[in-house]
Amino acid sequence: MKFALIAALVTVLAIGSESASLVKREVPEELQKISQYFQGLVDSLKTAEGPELANMAKTYIEESRAQLQPIVEKLHAQLKPLTSIDEQIKPLAASLQAQIAPYTDLVQTQVEDVLRFMVDQTKAILPSQ
Repeated sequence: MKFALIAALVTVLAIGSESASLVKREVPEELQKISQYFQGLVDSLKTAEGPELANMAKTYIEESRAQLQPIVEKLHAQLKPLTSIDEQIKPLAASLQAQIAPYTDLVQTQVEDVLRFMVDQTKAILPSQ
């Protein structure tokens, strides 16, 4: 169970690191460090048994948390500019929508007129009942 949690943590960190590498290229080095760290954990867990394994896992998790916290904070800081990009795009999208709105209203009016014309013509062609 703990191994699965550790594997999941490694996967999440790897995905987060890969996303952050789009922002800054220093992340793969950190990813390599994390990978080596967890490989050492796997090797240690293979040799330990019983209560010793539980103690090793607890110690290792505490050490991991202490070592990974700065990396996670750094990744978080690197991903923060992506949220500012979103904030910059929202006003541009609103401006574009405001500029296009009169044209879309015009097209909608013309389509409604064409449909109304077609309905009137169809009614005129059909025999009265």
